Amino acid sequence: MKKTRNGILGAATAALLFALASTNPAKADEEFGGLPPGEGQDIVYYSCQGCHSLAIVKRSEFSRRVWDEVLEWMVDSHGMAPLPDDLYDVVLDYLVEHYGTEG
Repeated sequence: MKKTRNGILGAATAALLFALASTNPAKADEEFGGLPPGEGQDIVYYSCQGCHSLAIVKRSEFSRRVWDEVLEWMVDSHGMAPLPDDLYDVVLDYLVEHYGTEG
């Protein structure tokens, strides 16, 4: 009987882990407003959605130069907290990777 119980527990544990693994990407999207996964997702989420809808970010398509100007403008004119240089680069890279255009 002990062997059967361990087999059932093992199967139940495997099923639970599979269910959790298959739901994590969707949960991550929900947790971060539908932003694509990647380094900087959380920083973009918390830096942007505090002041405006993430829909603005998600429908934007800017070059690296323009994203850089937008970030500076948000800090200078709209009260966004300045990011340390290392985080600034992470945010800029994330925006360019997911919402960038060439040029």
